Amino acid sequence: MPADSSAPRRTAVGAETNVIDEAYVDAEVHSMPGIQAFRSFALTPSGSAHLDLIRAAAAWAVMWGHLRGLFFVDFPDISHQTAWLGSIYFLTGFGHQAVMVFFVLSGFFISSAILKRHAVQTWSWADYAIDRMTRLYVVLIPGLLFGLLWDFAGSRLFAWTGLYSHPLPNLGYGIAQAGLTVKDFLGNIFFLQTIVCATFGSNAPLWSLANEFWYYVLFPVALSAGFFWASRSWQRAVAFTILALAAAIFVGPGILIPFLVWLAGCALAFAYVGSKLESRKWLIAYFIASSIALAACLAAARVGNPRKFFGGDIYVGSAFALFLFGVLQLNFRGRSDRYSQFTHRCAGFSYSLYVLHFPLLLFLRAWLAPAQRWQPDAAHLIPGALIGMGRARVCVARVARD
Repeated sequence: MPADSSAPRRTAVGAETNVIDEAYVDAEVHSMPGIQAFRSFALTPSGSAHLDLIRAAAAWAVMWGHLRGLFFVDFPDISHQTAWLGSIYFLTGFGHQAVMVFFVLSGFFISSAILKRHAVQTWSWADYAIDRMTRLYVVLIPGLLFGLLWDFAGSRLFAWTGLYSHPLPNLGYGIAQAGLTVKDFLGNIFFLQTIVCATFGSNAPLWSLANEFWYYVLFPVALSAGFFWASRSWQRAVAFTILALAAAIFVGPGILIPFLVWLAGCALAFAYVGSKLESRKWLIAYFIASSIALAACLAAARVGNPRKFFGGDIYVGSAFALFLFGVLQLNFRGRSDRYSQFTHRCAGFSYSLYVLHFPLLLFLRAWLAPAQRWQPDAAHLIPGALIGMGRARVCVARVARD
């Protein structure tokens, strides 16, 4: 339960007590420079709406990228290449970068919530665990079950296509049918995919949920270790440090390196509570400059080797965090009610869309285009758009029921 800030409690450990409990540490933390600023942390209605819109756009970017990769031939294989088709292929190729956007947003929201609870002395590990696990499982478990349904049906009805028994071109090296095991199902339930098991079935996008879960663990554990070191609670400091290092070693570099992108969201939270762009002139200049920097990084990610230079994940995540700092300063004031309602509704199905879309898209691909991927002509672009819109509509209906 949250600690009562008006009456910090102490818990004895042994007959001879030399203890610093959570309430005491919170009192120490509250006096630290930078932490107390989170006591009043709050987004403006416009800022919240902007973030909702970005969340929705990122989910759509992932879904459209997978739809294009599943149903349509690669750009070099197009029989009649045009600038218009080139722009469609370019704009639907930012699925991976959209996941980096999710990491930055997650780092911003989660770190600011944790720091605020520490600042106002209401931090509770139990409450935090319940909040996070509820948020993850409310969509993950239905996603795994629906994925099992679509993959099982598709691998039986359309086995002859080879789509479920061979790796999918440009969409990873996993084999959907090989991932339909009890081990992989349970591993995904406990967020062990990419660590000790594969993503379940065809649902390759679930890799990022393991990252998210372990970031939810790593950040507060490492933060608590830092707080205990600062308050000179040596035993707890050593214990939490060992726990953080053990978790980092367990997850490995594949999850740790993108953690730097997640931490860019944490840095954004500190910047947001610490400074504001008061001058309209400076705000416009900053917004333009950060937009150019982000566009350059995204363009670099789409040409050449995205792991090099400015197209790498850390560059994209950092540029997005800088861009987001400017976005959060944009305030529509009294004119944002309809905008906020619209963006909130769009963001409401972003997580569901991300988790649920791929197995159904693969099933539809095996049904509608079993032999080979389509050419991006009018006869196929329209059905492709309808599939994408219909998939999003299913997620909207699910959110409305919930």
